[in-house]
Amino acid sequence: MAENWNGPKGPSGPNGGDGANGQDAHAGGTAALSVLLILEDDVSRRITRAALEGMPGIKVIGERADLRNGLLLARQLRPRIVLLDLPPGYEDALTAAGNFKLDAPESALFLLSNSLDPQLLLRAIRAGAQEVLKKPLDRAVLQEAIERVTRSGAARSAGVTQARSILTVFSNKGGVGVTTVAANLAVAMKTRLEVESVALADFDQASGDAANVMGLRAERSVSDLLRAQRFDSASLHMNLLRHVSGVSVLAQPDDLSQVEPITPAQTGEILDALSSSFETVVVDAPHTFDEVSLEIFDRSSTILVLVELSIPSIRGARRALEVFDRLHYTSVPGRIQIVVNRYAGGREFITLEQLHETLGVRPFATIENDYRRVFASVNAGRPLCLDDPDSVSARDLTALAARLLKRDAPAKTEERPARRGLFGRMVSR
Repeated sequence: MAENWNGPKGPSGPNGGDGANGQDAHAGGTAALSVLLILEDDVSRRITRAALEGMPGIKVIGERADLRNGLLLARQLRPRIVLLDLPPGYEDALTAAGNFKLDAPESALFLLSNSLDPQLLLRAIRAGAQEVLKKPLDRAVLQEAIERVTRSGAARSAGVTQARSILTVFSNKGGVGVTTVAANLAVAMKTRLEVESVALADFDQASGDAANVMGLRAERSVSDLLRAQRFDSASLHMNLLRHVSGVSVLAQPDDLSQVEPITPAQTGEILDALSSSFETVVVDAPHTFDEVSLEIFDRSSTILVLVELSIPSIRGARRALEVFDRLHYTSVPGRIQIVVNRYAGGREFITLEQLHETLGVRPFATIENDYRRVFASVNAGRPLCLDDPDSVSARDLTALAARLLKRDAPAKTEERPARRGLFGRMVSR
């Protein structure tokens, strides 16, 4: 083995830094090859990052010390290479790495180990590892492994791979229309933007109104899934409701007494299964920052923070952004977006510019305040984007869905006033 190397210590903190999206980092022929580090030892992580940044054509887009948090970040950034440190008891780490590889086949998995015994190598191959490297790392060996990834041509294939997405609609203040917006986004993606497969997942156990907004009776629910003797893809699909729009709905039970407590691990398992089966998953999130909510946020590719132009709602949004910043979610560009609901076209007491000054970010979108149509659609259990897609609020929702999917919004079928805005009096029921 070549001489061991040490590089200069980088400026990263204990949780590491996150850069641009992994797909952007290696898209195109001349762009950098993106690498994410999951190394427990701070010194080793700094040395590895410094050495990689000294190699031409390499960009370190994130780093974590903890395996779980590192793989969650990797699911969001989709780096070309994940460099993962195996602990002495490597069974759980290999299982987690293998599950990640199934979800992100375009990412090359590099495993670091103190030994290269035949049993470990066999397990690593079965987990989908591209390389198994011995610690302490040899720079020449690492560079050769990276060159093999480049020569394999897999980077070009990854450039056309469409990552599946989990879109979460959230507000830490209830009553601002989270459920209605989530349901209509799901319907717009399926019917207006023709996304092949869309799921709407209701994790708000306190309200649990997604099925009602969609006009469905919760004959099957997430509680039935939690009570199942085994959790697999078949049991998941057995407990989904089918909406006429084509959206699959994972509902909360109608009867609160039937609600089963859910753990963060179960939440993550359900979301992993949904994202493996559906191109887009829209989550109706709880209005809290508990362990279940954090599990949802960790797996979300985009989090829409819903806000009204009122002082209590804006205060709540500011607190939410502070929490997301401490969790390092805001370090991923575009992951946290502010959406103004029930917008009245500038006739409010608080302006969009004042909202920007208070939150430090500009709103990503607004949704028209159309009380009569929205109220009628919620009461009828008919999503506005299905029943009245040319209404101004439905158009705003469809335009938001298109922007999230990086697609063009569908052409309007008739002329409407240019004024834009939001929902009126949305009741999340």
